[in-house]
Amino acid sequence: MIQLGKLVNVSVKVSEETRKRMKRMNIDWSGYLRDAIETKIRMEVAREAERRLGEIRRRARKVPTEELVKWIREDRERSLR
Repeated sequence: MIQLGKLVNVSVKVSEETRKRMKRMNIDWSGYLRDAIETKIRMEVAREAERRLGEIRRRARKVPTEELVKWIREDRERSLR
């Protein structure tokens, strides 16, 4: 779970019937909603990262295999020095 820093209030409106039903349940609604919000935020951040990565991939040029092999060999040589 994410560490809680300074907390602020966020209001959610529900119908009276929903509120009555919530009171009958033995559930920490604040904790439940905090977790649900954090999960949604993580999903949206991942979706945005995926979108940006897709843009980068579309703009990036294709690198020939020979070029990749050359880079790997050069990197290995540098690491052996």
